Amino acid sequence: MRGAKSRLVLGVVLVGALAGILNIPAPLLAQSPDLLVEIPFNFHVGDKMLPSGTYTIHLQGEAIKISDFRGNSAFVMSNAVSNSAAKLENQLIFTRYGQENYLSQVYWLGYPTGRGTLKTSSEIQLAKQFSGQNTLSAGLKK
Repeated sequence: MRGAKSRLVLGVVLVGALAGILNIPAPLLAQSPDLLVEIPFNFHVGDKMLPSGTYTIHLQGEAIKISDFRGNSAFVMSNAVSNSAAKLENQLIFTRYGQENYLSQVYWLGYPTGRGTLKTSSEIQLAKQFSGQNTLSAGLKK
């Protein structure tokens, strides 16, 4: 049994390494599709501020990568969150503190869990200042 478990772990490591070398998109390995979304406002992903525009969302292990065709991109670590609307639609949820928008959750149609982003220290500070936070969603293109 120990040998089989070691082979399984080695196989997972090799698949991950080959994916990086061969540039296979991580969502194929994670079995969640890329999302294409039009975001009409500037927003934060982790500590990085991104301009409004059309972005692709990739799930790469525990991290969410968001990038556009102009070279803007960011990574943020995430945790699994329940997707109660799994049968309804893909969703990208932002939390607004004053005029600052932070990516907070990503949901994929048909998946029982989505991903919730980990808050940065700057977002935690803003959350303390703004008790009346708003949530926003962005229009998904596919």
